[in-house]
Amino acid sequence: MKIAIVGATGLVGRNIIQLCEKNFNSDVEYSLFASKSSEGKEIKINDKEFPVKELKKENIEEYDISLFSAGGERSKEFAKEFVNKGSFVIDNSSVFRMNEEVPLVVYGINENEITSDSKLISNPNCTTMGLVMALKPLHDRYILSSMTPVAYQAVSGSGSEALQSLENEILLGDKLDSGYKDTYYSNPIARNVIPLAGNLTENGYSDEEMKFLHESRKILSIPNLIVEPSNARVGVRTGHGTFCSALFENEIDVQECSELLNNFDGVEVWNKSLPTPMDVEGKSEVLVSRIRQGLSSKNILNFWVVSDNLLKGAALNAVQIAKFIERL
Repeated sequence: MKIAIVGATGLVGRNIIQLCEKNFNSDVEYSLFASKSSEGKEIKINDKEFPVKELKKENIEEYDISLFSAGGERSKEFAKEFVNKGSFVIDNSSVFRMNEEVPLVVYGINENEITSDSKLISNPNCTTMGLVMALKPLHDRYILSSMTPVAYQAVSGSGSEALQSLENEILLGDKLDSGYKDTYYSNPIARNVIPLAGNLTENGYSDEEMKFLHESRKILSIPNLIVEPSNARVGVRTGHGTFCSALFENEIDVQECSELLNNFDGVEVWNKSLPTPMDVEGKSEVLVSRIRQGLSSKNILNFWVVSDNLLKGAALNAVQIAKFIERL
């Protein structure tokens, strides 16, 4: 088997490599792609060194599966070049997510939408991914009609440059104040919360917030789902957390909800302690807690969900999809 990893030197790409080592046979041949500045570097996979190549058309060969984590512009330019060479492409960018012909897949929810003809598959937004993993078993039982998610997104969701900015700000200690300008975001992020994640759109919501709406509808197959989203960026390295208030068509039972969640593969309920981004970093599972019935309606369930945005939110889901394709 031949696997290409595009964006191999980035945060998600490095996690994909580690997961491929664990999940695929050691005789897999890897082709690693990154920017020109990384060309010539060697990365060890299963005790074998693989060179990093610049992502350009003349370097593209035939692969069985290609995993893309190199940003939207590179996916837009190169994903179909890999497809044309016969490869399945699993793309982590937002470019193809709302394309009706491209499956938007969360492994554990809707991987069966993938067929041998699904050469291009889209990985959802990392914040949406963790939330829909919790919503799926609840929707199957009670029928979801609307939700109000409030997300607290970690810095690693913005990439390596943002993480370095966070580290630099932390080192400043008490010298850091709101006037500090040498920062990745609009405001300093260390010891801080910025009430915006992503870029504002014309309707006043950010593109990250709108992903909650559009992607949740597509993944859960609820075209009329009502979503009132809000997202903030918080000064933690890894782990996106979301408070969600979900309204169902039927009255919910809190104990049953807890059991449904805990029995759903990939979800873990913490009843006796509070999962935080620190707890979830490096974990494959989506962690849920603070499960409680609404005060205004018995059809409302309020809960907290947190997941590693670099793993289930990106790399792990991509590799899980790749393993599913391998079995087709």
